[in-house]
Amino acid sequence: MRLIIRISLTITAICMLGGCGFKDIDKRFFVVALGIDLSDNEKKPYRLTLQLAVPSPKIEPGASKVQIETIDTASVAEGVRMLKAYVDKELDFGHCKVFLIGEKLARQDYQNLLQWLSRRRDIQSVADIAIGKPDAETLLQVMPVSERYPGNTLFLSFGADGTESSYTYVESVSDFARRASEQGLDPLMPVIQKDSKESYIINRTALLNKKRVKLVLSPSESQLYNQLAKDFKKSSMHGMFEGMDLVVAITELHSKFQIGKVDGEDTVTMHVKMKVVFEEAPRGLYETNWASIERDLNREYAKTCVALLKKIQKAKVDPIGFGLRYRATHPGNGAWKQWQAIYPVIKFKVLADIKIEGTGLIK
Repeated sequence: MRLIIRISLTITAICMLGGCGFKDIDKRFFVVALGIDLSDNEKKPYRLTLQLAVPSPKIEPGASKVQIETIDTASVAEGVRMLKAYVDKELDFGHCKVFLIGEKLARQDYQNLLQWLSRRRDIQSVADIAIGKPDAETLLQVMPVSERYPGNTLFLSFGADGTESSYTYVESVSDFARRASEQGLDPLMPVIQKDSKESYIINRTALLNKKRVKLVLSPSESQLYNQLAKDFKKSSMHGMFEGMDLVVAITELHSKFQIGKVDGEDTVTMHVKMKVVFEEAPRGLYETNWASIERDLNREYAKTCVALLKKIQKAKVDPIGFGLRYRATHPGNGAWKQWQAIYPVIKFKVLADIKIEGTGLIK
């Protein structure tokens, strides 16, 4: 009797097993980049653009092959499913490294898109996210002549394996989602533009609140923000000394801040220490006393930093996380409301400590 029961259970279990759901690699389309824009259709407000990798036996500059698919849809999730009817292979987002949000969409409301990115299980949380100007579709149509793998140009622009620009802020999907929900810390994204040739320019940073873009930093402001917020030392600084232009390369950089009372006023005091070497300087500077040059650089750098912090404050965003630090150091249910009242009027003080290490390879 027990044997009959065991055989019956085994047969039942076998009947309940489905067929293999795995699909071979040659039956998959790997999405390497996804662009989301706003369309002109009120019923279908989103325009999705997929950059699909086409396998190629060649691995050399200019050998990259991609297929572009575009659709207007009422929602992002529905559009992705609809695009399956446009291709002959299964769409796979496991290798999607870059997500581009059109500038128009980023200036209205990005929350619906963020919900989809956070919930879909096959999207990498380490994937890069950026704003495409004027729109994501235009940028994904760009085919750089130096690209070896599909979508590799954009990925190398953000990753440490390729270029490391002091003007480029790198943002991941996971960090963007965290910033979009955290009190006292606002999101930000790099802005990608198409240049006159078949390539990209990534030298601006967009600051957002919990819903849309509030401020776009210039290239010089983007570099300065990377120095203050990320201690990005592979950068440079321009200064003046007795009417002469000076350009120094930063070899070491450390910054920190504290929030407290200074002369009875709420103040954010930021300390910036750096070591620099000259990249451009007039001849004869090696014999000059560097103490006076360091004082001028300190004063000018502090003035520039305070101007940037005030500009960010005026835009009513907080990407550095001053509010998060205030909440951490002032426990209690009313800390967040207190900070919301303090931040619009808080003062900024930057103490720069710049040390010149040398004049490069020549005197």
